[in-house]
Amino acid sequence: MKKYEKVLLGIFVIGIIAFIADFLIEVCAAGTELDYHFFGGITKLLSALFMISVFGLMALLVSVRLRKRAEAGEPPISRIYKISFILSFVPFLAMAVYFAMQDEFVFMGETVAVGARAFWDHMIIGGVVVFSIIVPVFPVIIFWQLLYIVKRIKYRNLMK
Repeated sequence: MKKYEKVLLGIFVIGIIAFIADFLIEVCAAGTELDYHFFGGITKLLSALFMISVFGLMALLVSVRLRKRAEAGEPPISRIYKISFILSFVPFLAMAVYFAMQDEFVFMGETVAVGARAFWDHMIIGGVVVFSIIVPVFPVIIFWQLLYIVKRIKYRNLMK
C-alpha cells in the first residue's frame, strides 16, 4: 500500500469505529430507542461519516487489489469480479419479481393502486425506502456496480 492509501485507510477505519462506538453508547449505556429521534445531534454526523467511510474503504481496497493484480501481470478484472458484478443485479430482480406478483398496493388499510401503478408504488416505497434507507443494500450494490464499470473502462483504456 502506498502512504496516502494507508492514511485514507486509517481515516476510514476511525470513521467506522467512531460511529460504532457512538451507536453502542447510545443504545447500551443511554438506552436510547432506535427511532427517528436516534439520529440527532452527533449521531447524525457520525452516521454520514460512517457511510462515506464504508464506501471509501470499499473503493480503496478494490483499487489496491486491482493495482496489485496489474503489477503481478494478471488482468486486474478477474472472473470473480465479473461474477460479483452479475450477481449484484439479483436483489433488483428479486424485488421486481416479488412486487410484480402483488395485485394491489395497500396503504393505511386502503387500496391505493392496482396493476402497473401498484407495481411502481411497491418499487418506490418498498425499494427506495426499505432497501436504501432502512437496510442500505441498494446503495452498496449500486456503488459496487459503478466502481466495477469505472475500473473496467480504465483497464480497457490502459490495454489500448
